[in-house]
Amino acid sequence: MARTPIIIAALAIAAAASAYVFGLGSHANEMLDLNEMIETVHRKFPDVKHVDTGAVERLLKSNDAVQVIDVREPEEFKVSHLPGAINVPPGSSDDDILAKIKPDHPTVVYCSVGWRSSEMAERLQAAGRTNVVNYAGSIFAWANADQPLESSGGVTKAVHPYDKHWGRYLKPEHRAF
Repeated sequence: MARTPIIIAALAIAAAASAYVFGLGSHANEMLDLNEMIETVHRKFPDVKHVDTGAVERLLKSNDAVQVIDVREPEEFKVSHLPGAINVPPGSSDDDILAKIKPDHPTVVYCSVGWRSSEMAERLQAAGRTNVVNYAGSIFAWANADQPLESSGGVTKAVHPYDKHWGRYLKPEHRAF
């Protein structure tokens, strides 16, 4: 019976040592697993077509008619956005949204991780748009993959982290603050 606390303590020490050896150490909570969030977005929005970074990169290279819609607040968009993106804040009215998005063009929507853009994709589908895809992982995945970003000041690597919690899905070197 007296051996149980010793075994538990030994397991805790082994777990801490493993975390340190594998680079987790004091940074274990510094970055959350974006892939887990992407899976959550897929489950929450099953009727939305989701694409990954490679697919977005191919779409941008292959088709000039693709419109890229940034579904974040203007403050986030100003820090950085995907090249050529148009900002349509999540609280925009349906009329404002439809006025900015050409109905006959394929549309990629994104936000920070894919949640707000999935909601926008649902709204666009409800309005009859069938050529809309959500970028799962969104600008955080794009930045984490070291893809090009732009801002009003030119090329940048910084991304608005949304807030302290959500920003942990973004590599520290890309967090604007």
